[in-house]
Amino acid sequence: MLIDSFSDYLCSHKTNIEKRIIMEKANLNSLFCSCCIIFMTVFSLSAIAQAPHRVQPYSFNRSGVFYGHQPVAGIDMQTFVDLGYGYAKDRYNVYYEGRILPFVDPLTFRLNVPGSTFPEIYPSYPDESYAPFHPEGYVKTSNAVLFNGRKISDNPQNFQDLGWGYAKDSFEVYYMGRKIEGAMTSSFKVLKNGYAEDTFETYYMGKVVK
Repeated sequence: MLIDSFSDYLCSHKTNIEKRIIMEKANLNSLFCSCCIIFMTVFSLSAIAQAPHRVQPYSFNRSGVFYGHQPVAGIDMQTFVDLGYGYAKDRYNVYYEGRILPFVDPLTFRLNVPGSTFPEIYPSYPDESYAPFHPEGYVKTSNAVLFNGRKISDNPQNFQDLGWGYAKDSFEVYYMGRKIEGAMTSSFKVLKNGYAEDTFETYYMGKVVK
């Protein structure tokens, strides 16, 4: 009788241990699944937050200036310049994606373009479209041409990056963003290795060869 009772006790104890092991495994599996769900949720939110943001150009018509389809309020049309990368400024304000940046001085504001350390001679990578992420050299925006974040021309429609640091529009020739005084835009052409010429002069790195 005693042996039977002890045997029943052992069987019952063994069953309880097995049930406990099964429950612990189930709890571990549940915890693992919960951790996976939390990780995937955080990863998804991070991926959404880091999704690339498309920058649009400013556009102009008789009604004013627009960023995307939204009007930009309170601008000074005579001094407004699209700087690229969603930035713009006039004599009174600096704007980002059509909104005024408070406490930013437009007189001293300068856009630092990525890769803005320019070599003395670099090849041309012309792009006739609006290029808000053009990394270096001359940048055409909707109403201006910039070099290293500085406005050099308000004639982007006729502006050409000629390579080797040279560029021209309908009226001026430039080397590394600086006007070449006296250069003839109609006959100006780039040779190679920093040399260029027009009808009357030969130039090396923007200076007349004497």
